[in-house]
Amino acid sequence: MSAYITATGRYLPGDPVPNDEIEDYIGKAGLASADLREMILGNSGIKTRHYAIDKNQQTVMSNAAMAAQAVRAAVARAGLGPDEVEMLAAATTMPDLLGPGHASMIHGELGYAPMEVMTAHGICSSGMMALKDAYLQVAIGEKRNAVAVASEFASRGFKSSRYAEMKSVIEEGTLPMETAFLRYMLSDGAGAAVLRSEPEPGKISLRIDWISLTSYANTEQACMYLGSNDNACTKSWGDYPTTTAAAHDGALAIRQKLSLLPHLVEVGIQEYQKLVAAGKFDPEKVTWYPVHYSSERMKELMIGEFKRRDITRGEMVNWYSNLTRVGNIGSASIYIILDEMLSEGLIKEGDTLVCMVPESGRFIISFMHLTAVAADRV
Repeated sequence: MSAYITATGRYLPGDPVPNDEIEDYIGKAGLASADLREMILGNSGIKTRHYAIDKNQQTVMSNAAMAAQAVRAAVARAGLGPDEVEMLAAATTMPDLLGPGHASMIHGELGYAPMEVMTAHGICSSGMMALKDAYLQVAIGEKRNAVAVASEFASRGFKSSRYAEMKSVIEEGTLPMETAFLRYMLSDGAGAAVLRSEPEPGKISLRIDWISLTSYANTEQACMYLGSNDNACTKSWGDYPTTTAAAHDGALAIRQKLSLLPHLVEVGIQEYQKLVAAGKFDPEKVTWYPVHYSSERMKELMIGEFKRRDITRGEMVNWYSNLTRVGNIGSASIYIILDEMLSEGLIKEGDTLVCMVPESGRFIISFMHLTAVAADRV
């Protein structure tokens, strides 16, 4: 049996926020200079992003509510009723609650009939984890349909008030670069996909040929992390006597160990080469490369490594990204990319797509191979 993405949906909160308005929403933390902000934004290439907080740093919409909106859009396009969805697989980096699971909260927000749910927790690759679970359930005939959704609410963690108790801010008036960097990089939003065992009549569906997820956590300590103040992660936020003590020590600030990012590029291309060598796909026959990456600088590093290794499709001219327009929405990014491509009619029957989602958390590399099909040709 096969599984097909027959409909997609996305939700981006509020109007696009340009670079010069970022701090109107998240405020200033420490003495981060305008020069630092411009350097980070210049490397990222991001021009606008979306926030689910307002200029008073108040939540406008919860993470679960954004996910529910994306699900509703996808389910409506699929022509399914609220009582016909058989499974919900959900992913996020920072859910609204430590428990229950994100999928349960989204299901409650939707109000759909009883169904199976699963929550994938992680960073960028968690969206692909949820999608793979839904894909396998449909492909083996366990479910006739499933919805996969990924959502992120990063801005809530970047509000200036979050850093008021940090020792470095109190004593030195500074925010560590590994934290300041992410404040200008991450965005909010949600994307969803409906999977069914048959393609949708009268339109293009995406057959999922395979999904590959590989962890390289054995090769390095954490690169992007939340809940500790150093990337060895030997002391968790829960090990402090109080959450105030954890916040003071900087354990509640999300961080990125920037010096490790080149390693992510290396293992990502290593995994790409392994898949090609195994005959999983022919790079010369790929129509599109929908790729999630954190910055335009990261794309430059990846293309440079392709060239260094003398890989034929090193230029990958058919990359598709919406990073500059919607920002880095982590686990939701690949869903939103595919929704854009389908909505804009960029994908034609017979096209093949290789989606790539590298995760810097502790290095997970995800690939997905899709084939665009029409129901009357299957």
